[in-house]
Amino acid sequence: MKYLVKIYWSNEDEAFVAEVPALEGCISHGDSYVKAARNIQEAMGAWMESAKRHGDPIPEPDLAAEEIRRVAPLLKLSKLARIAKINQHTLASKLRRKTKFTPEEAARIREALASV
Repeated sequence: MKYLVKIYWSNEDEAFVAEVPALEGCISHGDSYVKAARNIQEAMGAWMESAKRHGDPIPEPDLAAEEIRRVAPLLKLSKLARIAKINQHTLASKLRRKTKFTPEEAARIREALASV
């Protein structure tokens, strides 16, 4: 399962919290970073099983969009579009509408983000 996983320390919970933004409500924790990472994998499996059992839609992984949202405050979209060789209006529109990137676009975006 190739979904973006965010892991961070929570002072309130006194634990590492792991969450999968694309899977609403999919969250776990652990007393170490590694345990939180292991626990979120288990939580993702349970989330998927529950969605299948109830006939709920399972979002397709879109790491390119998640990575852009993560670094967007640090990177101008016009620069990213230029580096990834994607029309900046297309890039902005897909992000605003949460439209899935084509596999080619996603690959170019990941390469561009890695070069920044």
